[in-house]
Amino acid sequence: MSFEILRNRLATKLKTISSIQEVHTYPTEEFGGFPAAVIASARMDSAFETTNENKRTYIFTIYLFQELESKGANQARRIIEGVCDDVIEALDEDQGLTGIESDLPSQETMVIAFPVVPEILEDPKYIRAELEIRIVISFSIT
Repeated sequence: MSFEILRNRLATKLKTISSIQEVHTYPTEEFGGFPAAVIASARMDSAFETTNENKRTYIFTIYLFQELESKGANQARRIIEGVCDDVIEALDEDQGLTGIESDLPSQETMVIAFPVVPEILEDPKYIRAELEIRIVISFSIT
């Protein structure tokens, strides 16, 4: 498993959410539509499950952007909060990231993908939400 495979699968999932206009898998602040999403790899944790299995947790940050100029701060905040809810609901409904099985080596099993409560920040140009996503993979070490 790799960050790239998981990031691409997250992008595929985000593209199915109608409230998101753009999805990027690389850092950018240049957007053609709003709300926009950027997926970034954050870190990975690893632990033993049994004597034969390990568990890896791949952690991503999804940055959600809504511009302020045309909407104003209050409306932009409502929009970005709604998009956060949409992402959370989409992952709650598809914790196994449908289709990922074809990307997993035979000794790996998708356990769960789940979001952590977002943080919403304002800067002069955007309302930005940071949503942490954890994807847990179990795998055989034999």
